[in-house]
Amino acid sequence: MYYQQTRTQSAEFLRLAVGHMGRQEAALDPASYTLWYEHVAGLNPPLSQILEQRLLLQHPLTDADVAHLYATHIASREAQAVARIHERLRMLMAETSEAITQSGTHATQFGKSLESHTERLSRPDAATAIHSVLAELLVETQKMSAVSLTLTRQLDKGAKEVQALTQRLERAEAAAFNDLLTGLLNRRGFEKAFADLSSQEGVSLLLIDVDRFKEINDAYGHPVGDQVMRGVAQILRARIKGADIAARVGGDEFAILLPDTAAEGARALAEKIRSTLFQARLRRTGSDEQIGQVSISVGVAHSAATTTLDQLMQKADGALYAAKREGRNRVEMAKD
Repeated sequence: MYYQQTRTQSAEFLRLAVGHMGRQEAALDPASYTLWYEHVAGLNPPLSQILEQRLLLQHPLTDADVAHLYATHIASREAQAVARIHERLRMLMAETSEAITQSGTHATQFGKSLESHTERLSRPDAATAIHSVLAELLVETQKMSAVSLTLTRQLDKGAKEVQALTQRLERAEAAAFNDLLTGLLNRRGFEKAFADLSSQEGVSLLLIDVDRFKEINDAYGHPVGDQVMRGVAQILRARIKGADIAARVGGDEFAILLPDTAAEGARALAEKIRSTLFQARLRRTGSDEQIGQVSISVGVAHSAATTTLDQLMQKADGALYAAKREGRNRVEMAKD
């Protein structure tokens, strides 16, 4: 486990981290807390160097800064952990395969030895050879038993290590590719999902931005801003289906990737999401106080041919800014 501090130590680090977070512009979300916790705990020197410089210059972190620093100094570390676990699994499989091969070789040799002993015992002088045959057979049987025991132990040890590695891999992949606040994929996970696509009929992309999100934070505070982020994520998760992929790709920016979906189908989904969120009545956690209407602007882009994610994002981004210019709370299609 990466964090191994005692309860007393972690409580002190919590106090220090929250103090730093309160002086930033960024939301008080898990990503921000992770940055400051690792800084005050001395766990991440490269990150600390950057944060100390920002503190010295009195240059508060924004949500975009937090997203960038988290991706660079936290998520990338988890991605490296995933790669190391994959490599260890490959080595373990190779070791197990070698052990089985060696055991098979011993078994083959043992079988040939048994055939030889059987042939010797069928000769006319078998009575005089029986003692030497039995002695050799005992030695070879003991060797084969030892090989089988060694293989059994190695397979048992390998199975336990595979189980432990699997659990570590699940935790590392969750940290590397998922957004801590919303549970959706993060930017890195979104890029990986796009790379894994095998769409044959083109792909559509919705780029979604929460309208005037800074005003929500200023009026209600960062905890409510976090609640809005989770509310948007919940609606996205409820509206997508099948192979559709939803992610939080920035501070208040989300994306939905729609494989094998035509432009009009993508636009219709964008409108459903926009209207569902606008009609929703979000309330403060533990209170009946309404936050007010929350709206989004959506840019929709479609590519019928092979394209890169950057190209598709640029098209959708242009449509998103058009939606903002036209008054927000609307969906705009990218121009081909």
